[in-house]
Amino acid sequence: MRALGNVARAGIAILGFYLMSLLVAAPRWASGGVEMTSPTALFADALMVDWSFSLVILGALLAMAMIGASYLVRDERLENLIWNEGGVVISAPPSKRSSVSVTMDSPSGNELQKLADYLVESGQTVFDFFRSIDLDDSGEIDTMEFQLALKNASIGNLPPWDIDALVSQMDLNSDGKLDLPELDIALTSLISNENKDSVKETEAEVVETKANDEAEKEAAEHQKRLEKELEARRKNLENLDEKARKKQEELIRVAEKAKTIDFGTLGIASASDADDLQKIKGIGPFIAEKLNALGIYKFSQLANMTSEIEEEVNVAIEFFPGRVKRDEWAKQASTFIGGEEE
Repeated sequence: MRALGNVARAGIAILGFYLMSLLVAAPRWASGGVEMTSPTALFADALMVDWSFSLVILGALLAMAMIGASYLVRDERLENLIWNEGGVVISAPPSKRSSVSVTMDSPSGNELQKLADYLVESGQTVFDFFRSIDLDDSGEIDTMEFQLALKNASIGNLPPWDIDALVSQMDLNSDGKLDLPELDIALTSLISNENKDSVKETEAEVVETKANDEAEKEAAEHQKRLEKELEARRKNLENLDEKARKKQEELIRVAEKAKTIDFGTLGIASASDADDLQKIKGIGPFIAEKLNALGIYKFSQLANMTSEIEEEVNVAIEFFPGRVKRDEWAKQASTFIGGEEE
């Protein structure tokens, strides 16, 4: 813009010399003391006919000069605001020749949402924020004031053209500035949406926490019931023959390891809800009894096994190392569940 101003000044000077040459060469100066008839009409005719092109050029050059001057004033004001708001202590305002090195950021596309988040986090209302960034107390926020506001809020130091685009999104009356209602409408809607999302997230967290608590409570009650059953089995061992006693001792040993299994993830089931686990490849009659002794009765429980739980179950039932994972019990169980639903 400075180059445009300089070109306009040079053009005006050249045009001025040209017009002066026309005036010097005018026949009026060669007519001696003879007075021209209707000098006003002749002057108007000269302006509209002889000098029309020159005047159009003059008007264009003056317009260029005014545009260049307006941008110089804008740059000067922005420079002063950056110095004043940046905490730089100076003895006098910077001159037009001085330069401040400012690194501009690229827009992320969600600057307005970041600004709304900033107001929520800082506890400011839109009114308080508006007053704090209205540096000249004009009741309106121009692009330079909004640019400094985003910079001070650590949202970004955007170039003027990106700031113009942001302001235009909120500028309802298209005057190039923001008043309080315009800023309030734009930011309040974003803050409201954020609060709704926050409420939904909180509600989901409450539901999830409640479900986890209930699962843990149910798992604890299951463990207590299992311990009572184990106590009854131990007392009954004396009444069994050697072969039956040996089998029961092994099942009791497996059942004692139930406390190492995450039944909050697997889910709780009872013998009355039992599926035929022997449908799964790798599970025979005695392995099915061991799973039942552990508290696993349904396909859904096996399908819920994570990789870690698969290892725990493998150890608890005293099976061949890695067999549960290798035979893909969880995947097979999911297939049977899908078949039942169909």
